[in-house]
Amino acid sequence: MTLFPNGASPQNRQQLLARLRDILGAGWLQMDPEVARYNGTGGPGNFLEDLLGIRAGSRDVADCVEWEVKYYTAKTVLITLFHKEPDHPENIMRYMVSRYGWKDKQGRLSFRHTIRGESDRFHVVDDAGNIVVRPLEGNGPVPTWTHDTLLNVAGGKLRRLIAVRGTRSGRQVRFERADLYENLHLARLMQDLVHGRIAIDFDVREMTAGSKGLRNHGTKFRVAPDELPRLYHRHRRLS
Repeated sequence: MTLFPNGASPQNRQQLLARLRDILGAGWLQMDPEVARYNGTGGPGNFLEDLLGIRAGSRDVADCVEWEVKYYTAKTVLITLFHKEPDHPENIMRYMVSRYGWKDKQGRLSFRHTIRGESDRFHVVDDAGNIVVRPLEGNGPVPTWTHDTLLNVAGGKLRRLIAVRGTRSGRQVRFERADLYENLHLARLMQDLVHGRIAIDFDVREMTAGSKGLRNHGTKFRVAPDELPRLYHRHRRLS
């Protein structure tokens, strides 16, 4: 399947959905081995973005004509909804790595941890207009996001979502179905974080062993694919 001329982006909903229908009907598609961004687990999602002619990223806005596009497979445990670092306190991720991290094979302190409401070390609480990750034991600085911050990100990026399920076999991908979700339940966001329907996923480590610098892959807010329908007022499968 050939990419759309010059990678032109869809200009409206009708063009976006028409392209998506063509992709769904195309069967197995070959990813170019020379394109580095098609390597790794994120390759099929990047390939889908290029086929659609969209340029996604970690910005707090939807990918294309007010629609966010997510790729997943039948084996996907969690879909990343958005990235957002804590509002405060300052340098909180440096503290989390130093206090709660463990050494990897290169001797670097690493803090990779997913919290679904509560983990073996932390729990998520809604406290006076803030979402806070608190340790089950002990005190100290804690990652904190205001309601306004999270509502602004979710409202700007996720009001309309297209979830595309596919299968990968080597360098080939088949995009099998697409579900359209509209009108996000913003009022449920904080409740879902506290009760674990939406997970908070930290992934940060030292640049080198003992260094002050960090390699932060971003704090992610993630959800299981089968939880998506309850997050939205409207859901339909593209036909």
